[in-house]
Amino acid sequence: MKYIYARVSTEEQDVQQQADYLSSKYEHDCVITEHFTGTTTDRPKFKSLLSEMKSGDTLIVYHVSRLGRKTSEVLETVELLQDKGVSVFVDQLQGIDITSGVGKLLFTMLSGLAELEREQMLERQRIGINRAKSEGKYKGRKPVDDELIESARTLIAAGMTKEKVAQQLGVGVATLYRRLK
Repeated sequence: MKYIYARVSTEEQDVQQQADYLSSKYEHDCVITEHFTGTTTDRPKFKSLLSEMKSGDTLIVYHVSRLGRKTSEVLETVELLQDKGVSVFVDQLQGIDITSGVGKLLFTMLSGLAELEREQMLERQRIGINRAKSEGKYKGRKPVDDELIESARTLIAAGMTKEKVAQQLGVGVATLYRRLK
């Protein structure tokens, strides 16, 4: 089977745009989309996909950063998939075989750049927050109400998916998963 995996980090981003682009460009059997941070490979839909894939399958992603933002985790994930006999195709590498020497080098460099990009974004964010705090403008995020999380537990126990619960309650999926732990 050929799987397309599209991921964005925030609800404000449009994962469908990424999925549509890949779908129009590549033959595929299944499209999996996810709104979840790339700072971990411990993402619900991604983990499920990884466990489902078997020898002969292909995973298609738009960019290395869609697999993750930590070089070590991305490389480990790709190695795990390759050991299972799963091909990994990264659109932005324009057909370079990531199992070849040159392909591995490029893939590793792009993984490192994805991690660097994330670190730089966080640094810029910290600078902005510190400036806003010094000007008395920073209020921070409103905490998610404990009663809302209890409502979420009830809905999940009743059989509703966590993604649907998050959408219904107006909470980010990642926030819901984090608070349910």
